[in-house]
Amino acid sequence: MDYKIEKLNIENVEYYARVNALAWKQSYKGIVNDDFLELINTEPEIQKTIANLKEGLNDSSRRFLIKYNDEYVGLIRVRKTKYDKYSECGELGALYLLDSVKGKGLGKILFNKAINELKNMNYNKMILGCLSENPSNDFYKHMGGELVNTNPLTLPNGQKLKENLYYYDI
Repeated sequence: MDYKIEKLNIENVEYYARVNALAWKQSYKGIVNDDFLELINTEPEIQKTIANLKEGLNDSSRRFLIKYNDEYVGLIRVRKTKYDKYSECGELGALYLLDSVKGKGLGKILFNKAINELKNMNYNKMILGCLSENPSNDFYKHMGGELVNTNPLTLPNGQKLKENLYYYDI
């Protein structure tokens, strides 16, 4: 399989923002309001995301892109968790793939990269949140996740959803 994982940097930050926006649009269609999915895929919103990413390049999160056949098609973000109840855990805060490459094993590659990064950050436990209606819940269960909680979640547009939390010993 022809893939390459790159750490987020000033040269690839635009690709990260664009893959993130498109992956949201593809992955959350029928789950998240269409207006919101269209908004985050507008050029002004993508430019805001690029600017925010550039500002945050030195924050404590670690972000990576994956290229497949020389095209950026997915990403991950790991960090110290935002969930107070799981403060001893590192968090897989994002794992997104474009629809065109789902089912090719890239999700598992990114998932394992996330675990390795969290171990490098001295974590031995991982937590992640996944919208309860997202088909990716099956992937996270398949990867050994234990469903430990379901939380209410409000998106920036005010839409109320539920988020499943999965726990892993890593």
